[in-house]
Amino acid sequence: MEVIVTMKNLKLSNVEAKFYALLYQDLSIKDLEEWVYTSGELESYLSATDYFEFISLDFNSKHIRSELEKIIEKYVDYGKFETLRMLDLLNKALRSDEDTGLVLITIYDLYCDGYYFLDKLGLEYGLTCLVPPNKYRVDSWEELSEEEQKELIDGFYPKIIAEINRVIQLIETKKIILTGRKDEFDRWEYIINS
Repeated sequence: MEVIVTMKNLKLSNVEAKFYALLYQDLSIKDLEEWVYTSGELESYLSATDYFEFISLDFNSKHIRSELEKIIEKYVDYGKFETLRMLDLLNKALRSDEDTGLVLITIYDLYCDGYYFLDKLGLEYGLTCLVPPNKYRVDSWEELSEEEQKELIDGFYPKIIAEINRVIQLIETKKIILTGRKDEFDRWEYIINS
């Protein structure tokens, strides 16, 4: 089975990459179904019982995503997937392009959902995108013109880069380990190592 290198020292097999795309990147069910029937990798990855259940599913069912997730959750390292997603977001924020405002708003949402190590990025930058400063005379990111969005984002750089790199470093050195699980209050859990 071929291994795909995705982020520094974080590797996904082809099957894991498909599962990741299904769970985090909106891989279409049609594309997944096509892959299932054209690739032999899934059969050797899943148990015989789970493979048979997987290929027996009605891919046209309106509940197909949840049915697929029930099977693949046994095979997914959600901590690995969550780490990949976080590093992807942080690297997108480093690029400073037209998607940066939405990426920073997502980081703010993740902070609010329990990733408190994102406090500076979330509160100082993400919240500023979500609720732009008074000088713009608008209430949300979507109400800003493209020029105003660019001006707001450009104002974060280069200062924001150091904070993004600090968080990336914490994750890559495993000083922060994302578990991929939520607690009873629906907040993301993570481990802090000194």
